[in-house]
Amino acid sequence: MIGTDLTGLGMALVAGAALGAGYFAGLWLTVCRLSNTRSPYRFYSVSLLLRLTLVLAGFYLLASGGCGDLLAAGVGFMVSRQLWLIAMRSRTGQPVRNDNQDP
Repeated sequence: MIGTDLTGLGMALVAGAALGAGYFAGLWLTVCRLSNTRSPYRFYSVSLLLRLTLVLAGFYLLASGGCGDLLAAGVGFMVSRQLWLIAMRSRTGQPVRNDNQDP
């Protein structure tokens, strides 16, 4: 019988959540500062490249633990995204995205 290392999966989940929190915090800071930059396209592009490089490097390191750790990190990343949306919704008092508007 093959045992599952729950501690390793839990650590991968937390690591994925930390990667997600860093990615979405960086995205939030980028969006907040776009109006104050002289070259918003360049600023956004550099920010995107930096955020993606850090997240992909983190997932690459987590992939050495196997598919289970990589999947747990992906789940942690998505949970972090949902928590970030909930936090921003409660901060602004409005939905972040409203799909019920008529075009």
